Amino acid sequence: MNVRNYIADIDFYKKVGRVALPCALSQLLLSCRSIISSIMVSSIDMVTAVGNANNILYLHDFLLWGLEAGAALFGAQFFGASHYKNMAKTQGIFLVFSLLNAFFWITVTFTVGDKLLLFYLNDPSLVPYSLTYLKYVMFSLVFMCITQSYRCMYSAMHKTKLTFGFSMFYVLCNIFFESVFLFVLKKGIVGAGMAILFSEIISCLAAMIYTHRKKPVFYLGLKEMFSFGFNFISPFMAKVLPIAFNETLFGFGQSLFNKAYGMLGSSSMEAIYVGSEILSLALFIVWGYGEAVSILQGTLLGEGRIDQAKEESRYHLGLSFVVGLVLWFFMAVLSPAFLNLYHISDPTVYASTKSLLFVYGFKAFLRVFTYVMFCTLKAGGDSKIYNLLDSGIMYTVGIPIAFAGVFLGMKDIVLLVLLCQIEQIVRFFLTLKRYNSYKWANNLTHLVK
Repeated sequence: MNVRNYIADIDFYKKVGRVALPCALSQLLLSCRSIISSIMVSSIDMVTAVGNANNILYLHDFLLWGLEAGAALFGAQFFGASHYKNMAKTQGIFLVFSLLNAFFWITVTFTVGDKLLLFYLNDPSLVPYSLTYLKYVMFSLVFMCITQSYRCMYSAMHKTKLTFGFSMFYVLCNIFFESVFLFVLKKGIVGAGMAILFSEIISCLAAMIYTHRKKPVFYLGLKEMFSFGFNFISPFMAKVLPIAFNETLFGFGQSLFNKAYGMLGSSSMEAIYVGSEILSLALFIVWGYGEAVSILQGTLLGEGRIDQAKEESRYHLGLSFVVGLVLWFFMAVLSPAFLNLYHISDPTVYASTKSLLFVYGFKAFLRVFTYVMFCTLKAGGDSKIYNLLDSGIMYTVGIPIAFAGVFLGMKDIVLLVLLCQIEQIVRFFLTLKRYNSYKWANNLTHLVK
């Protein structure tokens, strides 16, 4: 292996930085918002109740992210090919299916929400609090879908500074409303849910007003947005649905991990929830960089510059190694300082969470490689193989290890999570093999008429 094949010139890193940095900062803001919210909620001893409610929200979110990833890959390729009407149709398809997803989970919450909450954590005393919070947040999903449809198209246009602005506005709104409802009006768990609902409504209105005034290239009116026919939607959904299906499976798989961990007791789950929040702070770089890779690679493929996309894929892999080392250092050395911000009164929970952060550092190191490779596969429409490598390995390796550990009597949550990282190692090597085959390097714009 020639190391020089993985090192680019300064212009490449500048290009990546212009797109990736705003994406990463957007994810950082959202991660900070989640952490600040957890710290506020911990002041009313509702971390576990909110964390349990989030198990159901994740099921919605992962399908939404899958739809968004699919729409982004077509949006970026259409933008590269200057097919702006197709960008508008892409936004319309995303909006229709994401709203259907939102209404489905709203219905589930109001019918069998209590039973789902008990499935993840068998603690009846927490269910009323979790369900109350969930009912408010579920209505916010409708407004989130609309906002994300705009964000997706702006990202495809490389306007990531603008999407960063959207994220900052939402976070500021959420911090403001949560502070008011929790500490001024003393609304408790209801206030936490109302804060998210109000924030999503205002953020959605801001995105709609901005787009109406600026009229970007994809903003061609509702008639054009929803004018897609079968010739458009069929090949589109053939590529998008596998990605959305994978994200749904992955989201449900993540909740199954929590189910396994939850069998070790509430103390273990509190350590998992807090540790996961801090891990998300590190992973903001992964998600932001991955989003930038999808945009940049998708644009190159849409323009027909296949060889350049292959060349730059190697550069992204080299950069991933550096990013992974930085994340591991952050999780292992710096992140324990964040524990002091949480109101963790149980010394056992505190010790478990601190040890978990070292394990999560290793997870973050491997995840940055696989996620960047996944985003490249998605950019070229290699979605079926992506499904096998992502959720397929989770269900055949990771989840069986988690439940086997519990049923075999493993009591240490840290050791169990460490054992589950075998999944990350297997996924890395199999994904690398597919990545180096270049079977993902495809121009998809000719598929859609």
